[in-house]
Formats: sequence, C-alpha cells, structure tokens
Amino acid sequence: MKKLIFVAAVLTVVAFVFGAIAVQPAPAADSWYAAVGVLEKIDAAAKAFEFKKIVKPEGTKKVIETMMTFATDDKTKIFMLGEKKKEKKLSFADLKTGQTLWITYRIEGGKNIALSIEIRPQ
Repeated sequence: MKKLIFVAAVLTVVAFVFGAIAVQPAPAADSWYAAVGVLEKIDAAAKAFEFKKIVKPEGTKKVIETMMTFATDDKTKIFMLGEKKKEKKLSFADLKTGQTLWITYRIEGGKNIALSIEIRPQ
C-alpha cells in the first residue's frame, strides 16, 4: 500500500513538472535579437541573404562563427552611419558580400526577419 501511494505521488509530481514545461509562453511579439558578422551571399530576387554571425566570448581567444539566413521586408531599415553619427538611408541594393553588418531581427514562423541592418566600416 505504501508503495502504491509513493508511486502515485511520484507520478503526480512528474505530471505537474511536464505540464508546467509544456505551458511555457511563446516569446513576446516585440522580442528582438541582434547579431554582428559578415555578409556572405545575397539573394536579390528574394531580398534575403546569408550571414556569418561572429561571436567572441569574453575571456577567450576562441571565435564562434554561425551561418544564418535573413529575410527582409518593406519595414527593414538599411543604413550606414556617416559624419557626426548621422544615419544615411540605404537600400537592399547597397548590400555587398564581405560587408560587416550589425543586424537587429525578430523570429517569425521560424524565419529570421531583419528589422534593421547597419553597414559598418571595414
């Protein structure tokens, strides 16, 4: 009888834990992320591009490179900082492979959608 009560209690706790994990809320609609790296490949027809995200964790000499694909839309802001940090508005056609980019993006339907793309000086 004690074993039966113990098994029932354990199963209740396990069910509660898995239920709590399954009900995790989705990220907020206004969640955004940022990445710095190099533009590798451009798909002008789709207004999308491949990007090598570069991360160097503090305290290490190791560099982590990750390939990412980004889509753009009519709301994507593309710019470069000019004199006195004034933004110079650019278009998708101004993107060139090899450029260093600072990208803010959101994830929508499993796709990375660029919110803003800053072209950084080499």
